[in-house]
Amino acid sequence: MSFSNENTAAHHLHTILRQVRDSGGNTYSAGWAHALAAEWSSPEFARRHTEVVTLLQLTLRHLNALPERSRLRSERYINDWWVAVMQPVANWSDTNRPSQSIISQEILDHLESTAELISGNLVGSDAAPRSGDLDEIANQCKEWVELLRSMSETEISGPVRDALISQIEHLIWLIDHVELFGGARVAGEASSVIGSLTQASATLTSVQPETASRWRAGVLALLAACVFFNQAAPIIQESIDTGTDVIKGISAVVDNARGNE
Repeated sequence: MSFSNENTAAHHLHTILRQVRDSGGNTYSAGWAHALAAEWSSPEFARRHTEVVTLLQLTLRHLNALPERSRLRSERYINDWWVAVMQPVANWSDTNRPSQSIISQEILDHLESTAELISGNLVGSDAAPRSGDLDEIANQCKEWVELLRSMSETEISGPVRDALISQIEHLIWLIDHVELFGGARVAGEASSVIGSLTQASATLTSVQPETASRWRAGVLALLAACVFFNQAAPIIQESIDTGTDVIKGISAVVDNARGNE
């Protein structure tokens, strides 16, 4: 199965909808199962289709960042894209609704044009990352899972730890499926993970100095990896320097939680 190598959510939404339309399925459900490479009505299908809905959500969010004329032109087709993804009044198993009728070629073309506008205007941001190399983000995620699993409930609340692990493992899953859902989805989730880790740092209690050091270094390393992925340029040191104030703030919170001024 061939997917667009463009990194925007709109590009990958377009590619998935095109895969559904061109699948030759005699029902919407068959077309979606083909495009998502998951069995219809299975938990994995639900998980993957939910990500398609997120791609639509991101497309609309990124659309709002476009210049006004481009935004207004593209907004005319929002409902058409939403209907294609959700089909709120159709029976997905109706054999009188072949997958080819899920969306018209014209509406698909407008979606692809919007993707190109997003890519051109927002390149180098979460909306349109420049790079396709996710190895470093994946490595940082695995190290975070290892660190969190090593922390006791005297250092971090069990529910907070488990929620963080679940969120990071979902990011790893998105990286594993980047050809399907794209780099923008990964970049957006990675930013959310960084925010969650930063927020969670305020809840750390009786944390060991070695753990606190790994936490600070881990946030900075993940931040640097994300900046590198978005920009596709050798600016790791620059991103580290930029993130120093953030990390100092995190360090102060952690030290205060430990009772050290």
